[in-house]
Amino acid sequence: MPDKLSVDEVRKIASLAKLDPSDEQVESLRTELASMLELSSKLKDADLEGVEPMTSPVEGINRLADDVPGETFSAEQVEKLAPDSQDGSIRVPKVLGEGGA
Repeated sequence: MPDKLSVDEVRKIASLAKLDPSDEQVESLRTELASMLELSSKLKDADLEGVEPMTSPVEGINRLADDVPGETFSAEQVEKLAPDSQDGSIRVPKVLGEGGA
């Protein structure tokens, strides 16, 4: 089963997930990912005749409150609350890596 995914494919998937697994972890991931792929491939053989599509496995009602404006903070108050600010702007950690994705 692990031979379905190459080490390079696992490293590529890990890279896309922003992970850097060790060599031992790559071998474990090969097995786990191969199992997941095998399980998901079985889903295409499931008999779905008469099964209605659903958006959620549980029924729920989305309660929406009226959008009523309330009290707001001033820019100075927000800047004081921010863990790091400079020249009226709030500084946040970089989220995206090279290439913007």
